[in-house]
Amino acid sequence: MVGVVKGDNTREVVLRLFQAVVLFSIIFPIFWFTNVQSITLYLTTIKLHDSINEVVSDTKDIIEKLNISKSLQHAYTQRTVKAIPKEKTVKAIPNERPQNCDECFSRTFQFLINNENICKSVNGSVEILILITSSPQNILARNAVRETWLTFSEKNKGNIRYAFLLGESARFKEIEKENYLTKDIVLGNFKDTYNNLTLKTLMGFQWTVKHCKNAKFVMKTDDDMYVNIPSLIRAIKKNTHTLQSAVGGRCFTTGKPNRDRRSKWYASIRSYPQRAYPGFCSGTGYVTSLNVVTKIVNISVNVPFFHLEDVYVSLCIRQLGFRLHPLNGFMDEHKFDPCIYTNDNLVTVHQVSVTMLRHIWVTPCTKRGKNI
Repeated sequence: MVGVVKGDNTREVVLRLFQAVVLFSIIFPIFWFTNVQSITLYLTTIKLHDSINEVVSDTKDIIEKLNISKSLQHAYTQRTVKAIPKEKTVKAIPNERPQNCDECFSRTFQFLINNENICKSVNGSVEILILITSSPQNILARNAVRETWLTFSEKNKGNIRYAFLLGESARFKEIEKENYLTKDIVLGNFKDTYNNLTLKTLMGFQWTVKHCKNAKFVMKTDDDMYVNIPSLIRAIKKNTHTLQSAVGGRCFTTGKPNRDRRSKWYASIRSYPQRAYPGFCSGTGYVTSLNVVTKIVNISVNVPFFHLEDVYVSLCIRQLGFRLHPLNGFMDEHKFDPCIYTNDNLVTVHQVSVTMLRHIWVTPCTKRGKNI
């Protein structure tokens, strides 16, 4: 019995020992793996912490260097700014046209086509010089004017002389050929457009002062006008003294700028901010003396450009302290009776066609037209 009991105990011990070995073989690897991972994670964390500390340290060094660089740059900039002398203050160009200026419109024109001998005279003087603004394409109108009311000029050899004023265009060669035959064109160095009529007129005035100093009076008109030369001569004789300090014609004491963009006479607020013009004489035809023309040329450098020529001339007149002088018979309405155009009371008529102009000239009139 005793031997049996001992054998049973031995088997039980062996069995438990075996169970312990198996359990240990299972638990130990798990325990080992877990601890190794924990240790690895711990070591990784330590390394990451050290790396972060290094990055932070490096970043601080960079920031410090940048701050030093900025300080140096600021100091250098301050020294450089102090070393550079201050430039003169440039006044901003105003958005709106000023009423006057200091030599802001100083322009001397070149005459690309010039007939400087137009006013040469055996007698030494010319009574009236007529400046006619024309467009390059209007050769038919120029020829009609030459062959009708300009015949009073005796082909630019009499007491009345004339010149057609033009600007540059694609028709330059054609104009040269025309001038070769007529010798009556003055062409300036600016583009020939409606908005450059002021330039065209000033160019004509400059040409007059330079090449026609012997003219007593100057008329400015257009190539679509009829001018009754005998009536013009009478009007000038009656106002000889007045025209030494005035411009005469169809004059208006005041006028409002046209703000309609569709209008031929449109004036923007920027180009003319004032509410009214200081009066003007219609650019279709006005007359003055050489004295006034010379003064306009001189004062124009201080009168800012404005594209409406008759208004610009009146602005110059105001600056000079001169006046506008209304004359009867200027810019009369178009008439269908050709004999009315010879009336003593009529000086100029606007928008007369080439056909009508020739009709007026060839129609025999037994008597003067009715008084207008």
